[in-house]
Amino acid sequence: MSTRRFASICLPVLLLAVLTWLASPISQAQAFERTPQKPAIVLAAFGTTEVGALKSILNIRDRVAAAFPDYDVHLAFTSNIIRTIWHERADDKAFKKANPSIPAEIYDIKNALSVLAGIQEDGARLILVQSLHVTDGEEYSDLAGLVTALSKYDTFKPVLKPFPWIGIGEPALGLKDGQPKYIDRVVTALAPLAEQAKASGAALVLMGHGNEHLTQKVYGKLQAALRKAYGPQIYIGTVESPPHAPEILAAIKGSANAPTKVLAAPMMIVAGDHALNDMAGDEEDSWVSTFKAGGLEVSTHLEGLGSNNSWADIYVEHLKALAPIVEAQKAKDESK
Repeated sequence: MSTRRFASICLPVLLLAVLTWLASPISQAQAFERTPQKPAIVLAAFGTTEVGALKSILNIRDRVAAAFPDYDVHLAFTSNIIRTIWHERADDKAFKKANPSIPAEIYDIKNALSVLAGIQEDGARLILVQSLHVTDGEEYSDLAGLVTALSKYDTFKPVLKPFPWIGIGEPALGLKDGQPKYIDRVVTALAPLAEQAKASGAALVLMGHGNEHLTQKVYGKLQAALRKAYGPQIYIGTVESPPHAPEILAAIKGSANAPTKVLAAPMMIVAGDHALNDMAGDEEDSWVSTFKAGGLEVSTHLEGLGSNNSWADIYVEHLKALAPIVEAQKAKDESK
């Protein structure tokens, strides 16, 4: 077919299509309107490379999904190293065959920013980001900074703002004016561990992650609240800063009616590397080895907090408090 003949056939058709679009009742403003999208929840955890520890994160995800059936629920891991290891395992056929229960999404796990970008790609929608951290520490602060920045990301046309309705849920303990907001709820969630230790005449030692500056006072307040509720033989130490195992051992042995037994458990979302090695490992400097060397009988509870439904539901409660706030802003914008 000649070029001239092709143009004589196609150009009128194209012109008719353009004229039809211009004459249609859809205005330019309507053309920019967002297609309604299902709201989304992003659960952001530090993550874990331990296969057995994943169940704690997945349990939280499942309970959130059950509580929010009208939302898409996504996972994100904030640790670069942990994500890299899972991405490498995606090509390891032997590993995948040996671990058939691992969800496909874990092998392609992304950070919070990438997950949010993928959600937004399908159109702006209401998004709730829930921290799966214990305290208002560095990881949570970084995540909150990201969400705040995205919420303030403006565009020339307001209708094209990529994240107009986004909010972040508090960590388990929350924080207001330096005080943990939900300490009573956390104390209740930890009741099974406290009662298990008390029934066997053991001191309960909880290993938190901690950091250099932001959360240590919060752990001290939680320890005091736990002792008030369940008795004096409860100790909280952390990996990143004191008190460590030697200080806790000295405190136990120097206490009135000092127990001869210890129940050690992670106060972390997962029983991952810190719990399996720093706390319960065979190395001479592990917490369990330190307590045993000090003459104490030691047992361990190697389950992450996320496997405790009462703890997982703390995040559900935070989301239920956040959702109406973000939904109200969405309704306000759509009424304009």
